[in-house]
Amino acid sequence: MADSRDPDNPAPPAGAPPPGTWVLGRVRGIRLTMRFTWLPVAMLLALGFATIIGQQFPSLGGWRYVAAFAFVVAFTFSILVHELAHALMAMRFGIGVTEINLGFFAAGTHIEGERKSPLAEFAVSVVGPVASLIVGGLAYFASRAFDEGVGYVALWELGIANLIVGATNLLPGLPLDGGWVLRAIVWKLTGNMHTGTVAAAWAGRALAILVLAGPVIAEQIWGWQPSIIDFVIALLIGFFLWSGSTASLMQARLRRKLPALQVRTLARRAVAVHSGTPISEAVRMAGEAQAGAVVVIDGDGKPHALVSESAVSAVAPNQRPWTTVSEVSTRIGAGHIIGVNDTGEEILATLREHPASEYLVLDAAGGVYGVLATSDVERAFRGR
Repeated sequence: MADSRDPDNPAPPAGAPPPGTWVLGRVRGIRLTMRFTWLPVAMLLALGFATIIGQQFPSLGGWRYVAAFAFVVAFTFSILVHELAHALMAMRFGIGVTEINLGFFAAGTHIEGERKSPLAEFAVSVVGPVASLIVGGLAYFASRAFDEGVGYVALWELGIANLIVGATNLLPGLPLDGGWVLRAIVWKLTGNMHTGTVAAAWAGRALAILVLAGPVIAEQIWGWQPSIIDFVIALLIGFFLWSGSTASLMQARLRRKLPALQVRTLARRAVAVHSGTPISEAVRMAGEAQAGAVVVIDGDGKPHALVSESAVSAVAPNQRPWTTVSEVSTRIGAGHIIGVNDTGEEILATLREHPASEYLVLDAAGGVYGVLATSDVERAFRGR
């Protein structure tokens, strides 16, 4: 089951629900949503399970459809238990949780920010699979109370499914929960969170290769004859593991560069001009001052807009003497101001929360220091 508990990515905004979802309600302030695709997938799964159940328990007759749908609904609820375990444990460590989004193959708990310690990482990660194992065990033993029938079949299938989910998610490789557990252990042993991420990501890649080779290995060792469906499933799961672990590996490498990113060194020197200044004159002044940005000031000399580099490039050279900077500038919002002493994490937080192409940089006294261009931040990432 996929998981959105990636601490290297921001949580989505909690205002509007994601497109294509139902809002089911809230638990402890956490919004519960479900994808629209749940219903058709649930019906298809119920039909598939009904066929299997009919073969195993022909005496059920038409009740096999009831048993199959009961299993699908109960399994959805058990997924919610899994994700709630992640969410509630995160909240115990003071970590914000905005949403739980339910789906059969991509359920996720949107957790804000990073775990502050290996213990928090370990606890938040391991509790989900443990919850699934507990639900699976309870359902399996509860099925023993029935000799046969709908209750027995639904509970037995629910127990086996949750035991598989719990055990699979504990496999030590990203993006599975077990990968985050491994990351926490390596983090504790080395004292370096990013080393833990790299180790868990490579473990996820190893798992992906093992899954891809699984049908062939099973055939060679146990003589089991895999079908085309088995190879397709192995390919899908292997691709999921490989892509998830590769993304985590890339993020870890990028985050190692964060401490070296500083607004002070990335900011461009800026010249200040009034709104009625022609673009050609502003460009000339910037060239003379060896500045890479232009700030528009009001009558009191206070900055109120930034000239967009891309907008200036879109104006033909012969039109620049007749076009003022006010026509190619963007008003400075509260989120488009950044401090000169901000570094990696603070820079990325500003870029994520208030996307823009340029940001006004203020010095410690509140004066204009320069302009930070998003393109320069991206270039610093690629070049380091």
